[in-house]
Amino acid sequence: MTAEQQGTNRMEREVELLWGLRQPEPRRGPKPRLSREAVLAAAVALADEEGLEAVSMQRVAKELGYTTMSLYRYVDSKEDLLVLMSDAAMEGDPPEPREDGDWRAGVEEWVRGVAAMYRRHPWGVYLALNGPPSGPNGLRWMESGLREISRSGLDIGWSLQMLTMLSASLRETIRIELDMSRAARAAGGTMADTGLDYGRGLRRVVTEEGFPTIARLLREGVLDAPPDGAREGTAGPAEDLGFSVRRVLDGIEVYVERQRAAGEAEAGE
Repeated sequence: MTAEQQGTNRMEREVELLWGLRQPEPRRGPKPRLSREAVLAAAVALADEEGLEAVSMQRVAKELGYTTMSLYRYVDSKEDLLVLMSDAAMEGDPPEPREDGDWRAGVEEWVRGVAAMYRRHPWGVYLALNGPPSGPNGLRWMESGLREISRSGLDIGWSLQMLTMLSASLRETIRIELDMSRAARAAGGTMADTGLDYGRGLRRVVTEEGFPTIARLLREGVLDAPPDGAREGTAGPAEDLGFSVRRVLDGIEVYVERQRAAGEAEAGE
């Protein structure tokens, strides 16, 4: 079997698992009293409370009051459990189509929804990505975001690429914010405190001659103040995503207009 065939089979298997088309082989013994949904709910609750590193088949079984082996009636492996959790992390209703057709507002609403989703289940950003979304929750969010971007007039293939870029940027920015927050708490402070400490440290080594642009940041106090609208005690990179997202949307808008103008000019020749 080639690597390409193995990858295809893996993705097909994930679709089967996430859509309930694949169930563990029946095992001998008394009629089961648990369910896959109960196992998944316990794993999600554990990750919400203690982080992804706390999740194991043994620990989930303990939370449910069952033996580890009993869980294998419902989930074949921890790897399968993590796949199920990856879709569970994307629970919640994505934005509906906007009646006013404002695709830019639709994309911004989608971004805010995804950010809120990750904050409800922060462990989701630490799950390994094996491919594009394939579960019911993931596909609903993919459909919602792709629908809004493609309303710009961008080709559907390029719309998918832009959605992938936005998703990756958002996921990584949230992950960085979580890592920074965790480090700040471990040091007994907040991300805002960390930013102030960082600025004080840089002022000891940054010179106008060696780092003129960073020196400008320090002069203007950019590192000393949290972004507009930041939550109290925070100054994380995900707190002010709106500006960056709007600039991406500006780029899409300009590109679509240029392509339209080029097409009209070609048609008029």
